[in-house]
Amino acid sequence: MAPGTPRTTAVARLRLAAQGLLRGVPPATLDAPATTPQQVVAALGMMQAQDLPQVCWAVGVRLPGAGLSDIHAALTDGSVIRCWGARGTLMLIDPALHGRLMSVTAPRMNAKMAATRAQEDITAPEIARLAEVARERCAGAGATRTELLDAFAASGSSIAGQRGYHLIVAASLHGGIVQGPMEPGSETRQLFMAAGSWIRAGAEVPDARRALKLLVRTYFESHGPATVADCAWWLGIPLTPVRAAVADLAGVLGSRELGGVAHHFAAAHAKRWEHPPGARSVLALPGFDEFVLGYKDRSATLPQEHVQAVTPGKNGIFLRTVAAGGQTVGTWELAATGKQRRGRFVPFGAGEGTGPAAGPARGSGEGSPARAAQVAARIEAYLEFRSS
Repeated sequence: MAPGTPRTTAVARLRLAAQGLLRGVPPATLDAPATTPQQVVAALGMMQAQDLPQVCWAVGVRLPGAGLSDIHAALTDGSVIRCWGARGTLMLIDPALHGRLMSVTAPRMNAKMAATRAQEDITAPEIARLAEVARERCAGAGATRTELLDAFAASGSSIAGQRGYHLIVAASLHGGIVQGPMEPGSETRQLFMAAGSWIRAGAEVPDARRALKLLVRTYFESHGPATVADCAWWLGIPLTPVRAAVADLAGVLGSRELGGVAHHFAAAHAKRWEHPPGARSVLALPGFDEFVLGYKDRSATLPQEHVQAVTPGKNGIFLRTVAAGGQTVGTWELAATGKQRRGRFVPFGAGEGTGPAAGPARGSGEGSPARAAQVAARIEAYLEFRSS
């Protein structure tokens, strides 16, 4: 989609609303704005979370007034969990979704990891055995990564090199463990918990077709307008089953053809197309945020010419971004100044290392004083979040 057109603008702003990024506007899957971390996570289905501090802010930016301690508390009480959820990466999810998500995505992830496991001589019987070892070791108070690996080694499995990491992932995909409370004194490491006892929601796992239908509906309602290709990428599965699920959801989702491609969305958002909300919104988003990352085609919110500024090196790392009116207009970063941390807005087109703290680079078309002040306020909100 060409950026800046009325059609693209509507898509971008409807995504803001669907994802709960507009203050006072509930995400499409809720009747009112979210008031807890669990509601934020459940509304989105899952949130990419290989960088835990970043995903904590992804929840916080959708939950005005929340602090980092609130997100950690949700991990501690089990109302939010972290696991390898899709695409071979870690996700924050509502525990009630765990069984359904694994029934759809785990087979695909296991298939993609087969070659690596073969190289590491990791077999299916070993995975099944270690899943049980993990359940026993992580029951009750849980276990640190080191303690879990020690249990694997004590059971007779090699944890040399990257083999230990692959065994942990395999045990997680087997349904044995999830990540829960923070390790004492850490903001980046969690304890591993036995899934069977830690996940208290206990939602019945439907058959694979019903589970996929629920996940597809959740994706389009929380991320739409989006395409079948976007959804298939998000789940890490082929296009064909997603198309079948969309067909099953006919009449449940709204749909509009844009550029010859069907875009699906929450039916309740159909009336918002002509006057989409969020025109004056300014957001300081974390790296890996669903607003940018949650689509195969990101052109509606991130112009192609600026992709490299957000994902430098094309190594899978997404920098923190600034979105204004639904369009990504730059990145932001933190720098230490003595004992304090300050933020800096880097509008697209600005050279690295230029521009004042929390403000625009000189000469940038996106760097108006008003925009700089708005971004500075959003970065300050992040710093307050981190300290509370």
